[in-house]
Amino acid sequence: MGDRRVSDHRIGDRIGVTSVDRSASRRRSAQKPVKLNYRMLLCIAVLVFFVLALLFFILFLSRGGKIKELNKQIETLNGEKTTLSTQVNTLTQDNQTMLTSLAASLPDPTTAQTDDLTALIPQLTEGVYVIHSTGSQYQYLSVPAGYLQDKLAAYRDDTAGFAVVEGDAPVCTYWVLFSDRVIGLAEGDKGFVSMDRAATGSASTVPSGMYALVASFFA
Repeated sequence: MGDRRVSDHRIGDRIGVTSVDRSASRRRSAQKPVKLNYRMLLCIAVLVFFVLALLFFILFLSRGGKIKELNKQIETLNGEKTTLSTQVNTLTQDNQTMLTSLAASLPDPTTAQTDDLTALIPQLTEGVYVIHSTGSQYQYLSVPAGYLQDKLAAYRDDTAGFAVVEGDAPVCTYWVLFSDRVIGLAEGDKGFVSMDRAATGSASTVPSGMYALVASFFA
């Protein structure tokens, strides 16, 4: 009876030791570090590098193509600009030639019977007139309907070309008479505008080229 108890006790001790060993083995297995697969990581890194390099290469080729296309467009635009500049110069020359021809076709100016500009202006009401002071007398012309009259009207309507300046109105050499106003012209693109058709007014700038155009009528 006593021997059986001793035997059972030894068996229990063995079972306990076995359980303890298994638990310890499990803890060691759980604490065992995971080994990294460096070859796989290296392959992934190389693959990522290759993909990035490929993307950069594609972007470089695309950028180069766009730059080349833009350069071609710039060359085309420069060529068109040169062509347009040539056409503008040609049209300007043709326009100047036409103006000169039209001005030359005007009749000789009429010499006024009065040396009083304030008395001459009210007499010239039918149409558009230009007056020139020779220093000793006044000459005037009736501007025919057409290009010359339209050109003067364009100058008249160029509001940006008229700006009030300080001081008295300059001594004018030419005057343009419209039905609703008188524009005096002096050298340096200066003059005056009188909305009541008077012989003088407040000092003002006048559109560039207007003085030269009117002067050509009496050349």
